[in-house]
Amino acid sequence: MKKWLVSVLAGMTGLSAMMAGAPLKQVVAQEPVEITFWHAMNGPHQEAISNLVDEFNASQSEYKVVEQNQGDYQSLQQSIIASGVSRDLPTMAQLTASSVVDYKDQGLTIPLDEHLTQENGFTDELKDSIYSGFKTGVTLDDQMYAVPFSKSVRLMFVNQDLLDQVEADIPTTWAEVEELGTKLDEAGLEEHAMGLENGPSMELETMARQNGAEWIAEDLSTVDVASETAVEPLQFLNDLIQNDHARLAGEDGFMSGPFSQGASALYIGSSAGLPHVLPGVEESGMNMVTAELPVYGEGDPLTLFAGNDLGIFNSASDEEIAGAVKFMAFLLEPDNTAQWAIDTGYLPITQAGVESDLWQEYLNTDEGAYMEAATKELEYGESQVPYVGSSEVFTELNLALERVFIEGTDPLEEMQGIEMLIKGHLGL
Repeated sequence: MKKWLVSVLAGMTGLSAMMAGAPLKQVVAQEPVEITFWHAMNGPHQEAISNLVDEFNASQSEYKVVEQNQGDYQSLQQSIIASGVSRDLPTMAQLTASSVVDYKDQGLTIPLDEHLTQENGFTDELKDSIYSGFKTGVTLDDQMYAVPFSKSVRLMFVNQDLLDQVEADIPTTWAEVEELGTKLDEAGLEEHAMGLENGPSMELETMARQNGAEWIAEDLSTVDVASETAVEPLQFLNDLIQNDHARLAGEDGFMSGPFSQGASALYIGSSAGLPHVLPGVEESGMNMVTAELPVYGEGDPLTLFAGNDLGIFNSASDEEIAGAVKFMAFLLEPDNTAQWAIDTGYLPITQAGVESDLWQEYLNTDEGAYMEAATKELEYGESQVPYVGSSEVFTELNLALERVFIEGTDPLEEMQGIEMLIKGHLGL
């Protein structure tokens, strides 16, 4: 009886001590650190990101990611700017290519290298697996200011029926695109050889760089967008359009619609645009395949990356930063980046994601086969050089191209104006 009483009293004394002092923390459940995540994903993309957030939250108890849809990308940027003024920023958000450099310049985001540690899930294996072309677009002053997330390449969609009709192979060079236009003319067909989105500035930059132009040096020391090697492909594109061998989307808004209804034999657009092309292709009964971009001149293959990245804001606490980085690492796990790509039309960010059984099995499906060419382009894709003012240059360059193609202005003079604008932003 005495032994039982002593045992009970000892237990009560221990409980009282725990309730009175520091040991209380050991018996009270720790609330997870909240990671607020702003994005601009809607429709199926919203569902896909929600699934990944739920899976991450269920995989551990230390952090809880709370996603908040901010509408479209423009609304997202407006929300971030407004929150930057009020100092009520989220932990992390999707960033466009231009906003990565703009927010860094404004001091809103933090460099990530010191946080991309094995402890936070970023093993050396994971970092090495990210395609190098993705990393250059988010690296400023030798530091990564964002982690690649939703990325696409430029891809060529092919109307195989039209090519078969004139016994033509899929063009691998722009000279062969021009030859295809001649074949269509000789066959009495009105369809264009190539269809381009309005303001095809990415196509021009790709062709210029394939032709030997540096365009904008990675260290921002030189600009040669008005050089002979850059202006020559612009004149080539203009000749294609004036000779009815190529067309722009024009009033249709996007070329995916006209192409899917048979308006052109080829169409260059974003690989992420595949979901917009397929419904029309299925309706028209077209036999469509996809291919890597044609090469201009004697250059090497090249495609430019587009899409968005993930950045962390400077108002985040150390705990929030660690949680955000762990979430980013989770998103880049092979099966996760592959599943995100399958669900959204983007591409895996890592080589491990491409090599995963999930992605390889997807490539063997009817829809996945269209992404095989885009997957090959990952090996040589590059990001456009980031700099403050790039969004304005993008807009002005597309307006300049519109003037060349529609109003007949001089290509050299237009590109000289763009070069002066870029140099103004770079202080050259």
